[in-house]
Amino acid sequence: MGLLSPISILIFVPLAAAVILLYLLKLKRREQVVSSVFLWQHAVQDVQANAPFQKLRKNLLLFIQLGVLLLIVAALARPFARMAGLEGQSIVVVIDSSASMRSTDVGRSRFDEAKRLALRTADQMGRGDAMLVITAAAKTRVASSFTSDRKALAAAITALKPKDTRANLREAIGLALSLVSKKKNPRIVIISDGGFSPVSDIRTGKAKISFIKIGKRSDNVGIVAMDSRKTLDGAQQVFVGLRNFSDHKRDFQMEVYLKDQLIDIRDESLDKGASKEEILAGLPNAGGRLMVKLIVNDDLAADNAASVYLTVSKERSVLIVTKGNMFIERAFNLDPKTDVVKASAAPPDISGYDIAVFDGIKPPDDLPPGGYLLINTDCRAAPAHLSRTISRPEVVDSSKNHPAASYVDFSGLQIATAKTLTLTDWGQELVECQGGAIAAAGESSGRRFVVLGWNMLDSDFPLRVGFPIFVTNCIEWLGGGSESANMALHTSDVAAIDLEGEREVTVTDPNGQETHVRPTGSTAYFDGTETAGVYKMKIGRKAREFACNLLSPQESNTKPQPTLRVGERHVAQSLSSIRTNREFWRIILIIGLALLSFEWYAFHRRLG
Repeated sequence: MGLLSPISILIFVPLAAAVILLYLLKLKRREQVVSSVFLWQHAVQDVQANAPFQKLRKNLLLFIQLGVLLLIVAALARPFARMAGLEGQSIVVVIDSSASMRSTDVGRSRFDEAKRLALRTADQMGRGDAMLVITAAAKTRVASSFTSDRKALAAAITALKPKDTRANLREAIGLALSLVSKKKNPRIVIISDGGFSPVSDIRTGKAKISFIKIGKRSDNVGIVAMDSRKTLDGAQQVFVGLRNFSDHKRDFQMEVYLKDQLIDIRDESLDKGASKEEILAGLPNAGGRLMVKLIVNDDLAADNAASVYLTVSKERSVLIVTKGNMFIERAFNLDPKTDVVKASAAPPDISGYDIAVFDGIKPPDDLPPGGYLLINTDCRAAPAHLSRTISRPEVVDSSKNHPAASYVDFSGLQIATAKTLTLTDWGQELVECQGGAIAAAGESSGRRFVVLGWNMLDSDFPLRVGFPIFVTNCIEWLGGGSESANMALHTSDVAAIDLEGEREVTVTDPNGQETHVRPTGSTAYFDGTETAGVYKMKIGRKAREFACNLLSPQESNTKPQPTLRVGERHVAQSLSSIRTNREFWRIILIIGLALLSFEWYAFHRRLG
């Protein structure tokens, strides 16, 4: 408790003296002759009390007036107390809603605790304050616009839910700063466990930034990596990466399910901070979802399960149309389940082949459903078309998610000349150089394409380790064997759904919420993949599914951070909420007015 203007208290002394002096002064009364003073004794007493220099008698009105005067002076002194609250007029509360905020080390989930603190912050707003609420996961969302309505803020905060994604606090803080840049007395309050990368490349301006830390410990074991592949002999393998983020040793079991049937159980043990890689080999030659589940009691459940999709190896017929390329021929012949036919020109009917490779020879424009590898050529039905020629292109980026480019390193690729590709709306870049894309892929109307914009013989690609892997990937994806291999996504990835000739798609997420997806051409895109688990799809009358996995060491490491890096500042944690000065002068003035009203009442009652 304190006073913001303590010198104002000194004003009470002369003002109180003036009031008392008025009571001591003798009142000038008009003389009036009466027959008797027996009934006027109390009037005589008043005359004696107002005579100067006589003893001051007790008077209720005097004490009330001195009390009112004291309250007025006290209000001018602006008394305050250090209380939890906010003094800024423009407040943005950024709530971390990423996967790590689902941890239960605070007796409830961290996100529920963050909502409780956000609700308390809204309840403690001062007069004239306005608050805006932002949630930060992979996507940044504005939950409530600037408002002083506590009920509206409480409703918006109560309805918030956490996501199973990484935290993108940079985008959220950047949005918050832009929203308060022209506001008076701006303040940003970040409620988080600090589990995100430093936000250093940002200007904070004049905004005050506060950090409320949520979380006590890191006691978690998680699946941080998972993928499947086929060896050159057609066998299937699944890689699983485990890590213990706890500060002590953890023993647990790992269960393996294929199509929801338990096929393996393994006992696992990880020391403090240790990692482990498991290779699941000897798997049945069967397609479908393979799920790995950890049986462990830890703080975060979102990373205790992950899924991949296996494919069934089958015989494939391949047509290679080329003027001569032994690298392509040998690479396709490595697969024992591939029947390769070579030709110098496209036959009239190619519908009998699962995959057709056109090496420098233009294919027919009217292609039947199937898989097509186009090398240094294109056609009207392709997802990309050859454009301008560039010399010695330098690869700057390549796709890590597309099945045709998985495990293939294109960096350092030496190419004499190549042609850039102009992509259609359903094409996807596979390899990009400084001049544009030089490799692309796409799927539409039952046809799958991989397009390369250079001649194999003008590059060192056939001599690199990744070349046979690339050909194996193309056999699997173009041949339809990897139809579900790309249906295991990371949370927050966009799922591209082939309509299979239908016009209606309904997606049901792991929580049972249905979403009707509007198609775009022959493909529908679904971006509501913020919950880890299996998503069910209804495409017309056909039932399909895909899975989303967290697989994020950043989110699985649930250790709370004591400070945040925001721009040039290192923001230390607040204990629980923001401390500020809460003034009481309005309450004091209200009490003073109440006393003044009572003084008026007492005076008139006395006269009566």
